[in-house]
Amino acid sequence: MFTTILIDDEANSRAALSKKIAAGCPQLYIAAECSNGLEGIEAIKKYQPEIIFLDIEMPHMNGFTMLENIAVKNFGIVFTTAYNQYAINAIRLGAFDYLVKPVDVNELKEVVNRFAEKKQTATTNERLQLLLTQLSGSAAPQKIAVATQEGLEIVTVENIIYMEAVGNYTQLYFINGKPLLASKTLKEFEEMLQHAGFFRIHNASLVNVGYIKKYIKGDGGQVILSNGSVLDVARRRKEELVEILMKIAPKI
Repeated sequence: MFTTILIDDEANSRAALSKKIAAGCPQLYIAAECSNGLEGIEAIKKYQPEIIFLDIEMPHMNGFTMLENIAVKNFGIVFTTAYNQYAINAIRLGAFDYLVKPVDVNELKEVVNRFAEKKQTATTNERLQLLLTQLSGSAAPQKIAVATQEGLEIVTVENIIYMEAVGNYTQLYFINGKPLLASKTLKEFEEMLQHAGFFRIHNASLVNVGYIKKYIKGDGGQVILSNGSVLDVARRRKEELVEILMKIAPKI
């Protein structure tokens, strides 16, 4: 049984989520339902929950501000929100779970199951700082939290040379160190790193363009990376890639 707190200013949303948890997630015990951030802070102090469901868009004190006012965040967080791509992208950078309203019961079950199985190696504080830094206006994330089969790892973005699709997983390759198999699709990483100098050269490859050492002409062509890796470029990606390379290293 995991002690749980629901924090949402909309009574209907709290009632709907509570009902879905009762019906589909018997491993959760709802200790409190809160209508604002201040109530949430007090409930967290009182009940010491293992997981909270936190609405982002609340008046006076939104979900992110509430978390900034809690010194020790030793609980799991599931953000609930109406669709907001920018906020969702920031949430992904910190490897947090989120649910889009109205909450789908099957997605709720998946989130709770992931929480029950997860072994976290990166603290909530570390991941939340990544999220808040991104929301503060930093277009290109410097670090991301990467979910693996073992837990979570904080990764410095500039150390990633390229990523490769492995089914529904993604293999990350670094300047130094062993590759890392992440529990996210390549498309998810593409969305997270769209402003960080990465380009999808192929369905199977997402490359940090700063590590492209050479482009070889061809039907689609190939790139040679600084670590010696040679990757194919899809025909439809060729023109845009060449334009990007010309911008960062103009032809003399």
